[in-house]
Amino acid sequence: METARDKSKGKPIANNTRLWEIKNPLVLDTGGIGGYEIRLHGNVIMTIYRHHIELSDGGWRTVTTKERLNRYLLRGFYVYQKDWEWYLKDWDSNTVYDFGDVYWIHNDGRVMLYSTHPCYPEELMESESR
Repeated sequence: METARDKSKGKPIANNTRLWEIKNPLVLDTGGIGGYEIRLHGNVIMTIYRHHIELSDGGWRTVTTKERLNRYLLRGFYVYQKDWEWYLKDWDSNTVYDFGDVYWIHNDGRVMLYSTHPCYPEELMESESR
């Protein structure tokens, strides 16, 4: 981002694709940078945090969106389409995930799914039941 001409407009990284900083003053060890967003035509398609990334289609399941996701995804992962449905494939474990069920991908390759992600930590569930 240091080479961006105007950080308020993001840094161009591909055609109609920009990298934006996410500011978070509570994150002291990175100088207030909470992470980064990759936006295609202004729609967030990937959010990059220190330990994981979150994927999105930005509301547009297009060939270009898939191409940008695949360009910036962690090595070993690939987004593809079959019978009009999107999937995320992990080549290392040969596992296929429904794209809409992927919550995030950890830097070490673990995939967290919405279907298995706990809605509330146990401490919150106990305090709400009181």
